[in-house]
Amino acid sequence: MSIRLRWFLGLVLAGVGCAQAAGGGGGAAGSVAPQGLAAPAGEALLGGNQVSFEVDGQPFSFRTPEVRHSRARVAENVVAYSFELANPDNSLYARLVLNVPEGQQDLSGEYAAVSLGDPAQQARSGVGEVVLAEETDPGRGRRMLPSGSGVIEVDHQAGRLRVSFETRGDGLFREAGAAPVTGLLDFHWRH
Repeated sequence: MSIRLRWFLGLVLAGVGCAQAAGGGGGAAGSVAPQGLAAPAGEALLGGNQVSFEVDGQPFSFRTPEVRHSRARVAENVVAYSFELANPDNSLYARLVLNVPEGQQDLSGEYAAVSLGDPAQQARSGVGEVVLAEETDPGRGRRMLPSGSGVIEVDHQAGRLRVSFETRGDGLFREAGAAPVTGLLDFHWRH
């Protein structure tokens, strides 16, 4: 897949994620267009941004040189930061959305993992959503794993976010009572 096509697909996915976080409307006031950010020199060739997660005992991981980022106002005084990472063939994908008070620069902290598809959660500060997808078995197809509950912990230092999470299913794509999905995201980001 060409770089332009991957970038375009990423842009479309980021727009869909922001539209969901903003209540389904496109072009939310105060939104910032998705941006591809490269890893610092020296890590770019290795893919300095990494994702690993485990589902039902099966581990998945990948590295990528780019992170797609967007920001949108989702309520009065609440901003959603969205980060997307994918492997080169898009068979593994991770999106993290964090709702924070407007003006907050440091994203460090503990967030309640929720489904931002729930209108009651969309405008809340201090919540986040992890959406994972894997399509490594052609016979099974794409498996979506959005969070429904759980915990997201973020350490934001010197332009790098280290995120650990343990989430349960959303009741739609994965049963709410299913075993937790655990994982780590480690990526570069500067405002």
